[in-house]
Amino acid sequence: MPKITKARFWTGVLYPENMREDWEIAIGDVVQYPYAYCKHTRDKDSKSEHRKDHVHLLLAFPNTTTYQHALSVFGLLSAEGKKAINKVEACVSVRNVYDYLIHDTETCKKQGKELYDPSERITGNNFDIGAYEQLGTAEKNEMFLELGETIRDHGFTNYMDFYAFVVDNFDNMNYIEVLRSYSSHFERLTRGNHHKWEQGCLKKRPSQAQLHENSTDNSTDNSTNTTDNSTETPPLCCPECGSISVIKSGKTLAKSQRWACKDCGKRFVNM
Repeated sequence: MPKITKARFWTGVLYPENMREDWEIAIGDVVQYPYAYCKHTRDKDSKSEHRKDHVHLLLAFPNTTTYQHALSVFGLLSAEGKKAINKVEACVSVRNVYDYLIHDTETCKKQGKELYDPSERITGNNFDIGAYEQLGTAEKNEMFLELGETIRDHGFTNYMDFYAFVVDNFDNMNYIEVLRSYSSHFERLTRGNHHKWEQGCLKKRPSQAQLHENSTDNSTDNSTNTTDNSTETPPLCCPECGSISVIKSGKTLAKSQRWACKDCGKRFVNM
């Protein structure tokens, strides 16, 4: 799965010896965002030896922000001339990370990690885990627009192909929630792309002789063609460049025939 580079919630591990001495007092004014943290002072390794003390910190930004910006905010807690944190991670589930601060997750329990008391989990700047579990309107709108742009940029003409792309390429489950809530809208967008493809192909409709020649070429091209005996009718032309030189290119998750243009490389589904 690709790494998430933009998110609203970020978490990281900091080491007290490299943090400013007054970090516990000044953290609210320093990071200026809602936060939750827990000092891990009783962790043990696989040999039951004491692990280096560290702090698990969770920050809640008002909107999605980049990895570099999140890392820079965490870094504000570093002592002068020192580096208290090396990397941050986007939260796929803010609830899971919130529970992980005190090792109160199913995985932590199975691994026998030290369970910290909820009172040891410190929050500030109006941190509200209940509110964060509800997808905000602004964040939902951003995801809604991003998914629409994905359909336009990739030229999806089939909703199932678009759905498979989102599942395979988006780690944040909130995208699935938006997809489910507005499935009819996204289906209309993919259908609109298909209509545009049809209109483009009608303008460049090949002759019967060209279709026959193309069909002959497809039947003899075994390098990328599928090996089944399907009698799927080839599309008139490529929706991207209008070329009639198209060949079979596997199946979608919905078992629909996928085609590939030999000229521009575009892969698409014939509706």
